[in-house]
Amino acid sequence: MAGLIPEHFIQDLLARIDIVPLIDARVPLKKTGRNYSACCPFHQEKTPSFTVSPDKQFYYCFGCGASGDALRFVMEYDHLSFPEAVEQLAGRAGVDIPREEHHDSREEKARRSRLQTLYDLLARAERYYRQQLKSAPDRQKAVAYLKGRGLSGEIAAQYGLGFAPPGFDNLMTGLSLDQAGLEQALTAGLLVRREDTGRVYDKFRDRIQFPIRDARGRTIGFGGRVLGDGKPKYLNSPETPVFHKGRELYGLWEWRRSRDRSDRLYVVEGYMDVIALAQHGVPNVVATLGTATSPEHCQTLFRQVNEVVFCFDGDNAGRRAAWRALESALPSLDDGKQARFLFLPDGEDPDTLVRAQGPETLLALTEKADTLSSYLFRHLSEGLDLNTVDGRARLARLALPYLSKPSGPFYRVLLEEELARLTRLERSSLERLRQEAPAEPAPRPAPASRPAAPPQRAVRHTDHAEQPDWDDAPPPDFAPAMADEPDPVPDRPRLGSRARQPGLGLVERLVLLLLSHPQVVRDRPLPEGVEELDLARVDLLLQVAGAVREHATPAAALGAIMALEQGESLSRLLREALKPTMDDDTARRYWDDALHRLHTLALEQTLKTEEARPNPDLARLSELHRALARARAGHQAEP
Repeated sequence: MAGLIPEHFIQDLLARIDIVPLIDARVPLKKTGRNYSACCPFHQEKTPSFTVSPDKQFYYCFGCGASGDALRFVMEYDHLSFPEAVEQLAGRAGVDIPREEHHDSREEKARRSRLQTLYDLLARAERYYRQQLKSAPDRQKAVAYLKGRGLSGEIAAQYGLGFAPPGFDNLMTGLSLDQAGLEQALTAGLLVRREDTGRVYDKFRDRIQFPIRDARGRTIGFGGRVLGDGKPKYLNSPETPVFHKGRELYGLWEWRRSRDRSDRLYVVEGYMDVIALAQHGVPNVVATLGTATSPEHCQTLFRQVNEVVFCFDGDNAGRRAAWRALESALPSLDDGKQARFLFLPDGEDPDTLVRAQGPETLLALTEKADTLSSYLFRHLSEGLDLNTVDGRARLARLALPYLSKPSGPFYRVLLEEELARLTRLERSSLERLRQEAPAEPAPRPAPASRPAAPPQRAVRHTDHAEQPDWDDAPPPDFAPAMADEPDPVPDRPRLGSRARQPGLGLVERLVLLLLSHPQVVRDRPLPEGVEELDLARVDLLLQVAGAVREHATPAAALGAIMALEQGESLSRLLREALKPTMDDDTARRYWDDALHRLHTLALEQTLKTEEARPNPDLARLSELHRALARARAGHQAEP
């Protein structure tokens, strides 16, 4: 039925569902005080850090940051879209889903109808190709090829492999297309029309067919691998109203369905690499589709996992593709996210590597692969002599424009520190250079020679892949956005600006940090005067700080905090903050920086209060001005 699901129904539905048995049916829970715990189903761990609160009807993992209510859990665990998850919960509760009437224009209704017609036609084509792999007279060469690549019938069925027989009208005949159907098939990229003669014929002929699926598992296009000597070797669907190469990742839907809990995704060259690796125990593999890695690809990848490994050939083309991927990945790198670049030795591809040496070899090579930062500076410094002033100056000029691109504030700061180390410049000098640097980085082509470091090995980059559109059926906002606090020290980098971490203010980020790293407040308590600051939810920060000081483990602290009157505010905060925790060193640095901020803000507020008095104490004013100057100077002088 058409129409939106009313918001009030969603809230009523969540009130009917008990989150504990819902999760327990999928992940066995153990009672721990007022709450329940288990090993997290969303990442690998040996010690339980996944907590379910029956009082708050909320779950949270201290290991990976996964959190939410019953609807969010079903979406993430069962890999369902928002409407599908609502339907499942409604069925569990035994209620029907009401719909709000759409008042779409006639044009909008026609547009949706046309798109649905294309989806239906592509689904029919997929079924036709799969049937031809089983029954076509010429199918044996396709079967022999797949068996020769070591693929089983199970993995072929999982990825929906099919066969387009030789001939120019097999699909048209097999689908019994009338004139309207022919036009729709042309729009869907299944047929081709010659401009000189007007003749229409099958686009895919004598090829193994790889269906490309979107976020909801709908077939949106195909890739075809030729079986003879024809060209091109791989042929992909053209851009259509439902298929956009720059957004699609082949194999992502299949990986999500596999229930693999890896926090890492490999990006490889093509369809066969994805499928072969999945058969050999590495299901967390995707491929881009005949196009360079785009920012949209990277956004999708980093929404799924915290680590992405881009795998390329070790030749010049592979290194150029790697650099394009790096430039696309930079804006998606928030704190806690990581990109690696893994280069294969000559003659290797992921399929042959894993078949010959096993998946353990791929995992071992991944650990030795370049991180994004190491690849960034190594690439930019190629051909430069960093023992000379000229070489270091050139590196600074080349690198500075890239350092502001990552979304993660700590990531940006650490990149600056690494550049400062390589160039022997103070960060203040780098900042002055940044003001003079061009807004966009100048392109630096990859040199022809290989890097001096040992060649990285692993998986080639993608030529034939796709990505689902995750915005197709977005989940509702379970929590209202929270206003960010103003930065009390304007001269410092905005480690938590709203542009970098939307929805979370300073206090909210500190609460999350305390829940995952309680030792920071035990080592360095909050400064005096914090309770007087005019900051939203500062009382929650004080209560959380007190709770984590009194309890030995984060789980115990969460149980105490959830019992507070502020527990609901904390639940809304955790639902919005689906992020991995920082490492201990980063957490301590963040906490120290925040204490400086809070101390400075407290002094500013005290000074303002004193100045506003009818008869201010001049000695007190002088003391406060000196203290504020010292605080600001010390804050700015930090490395």
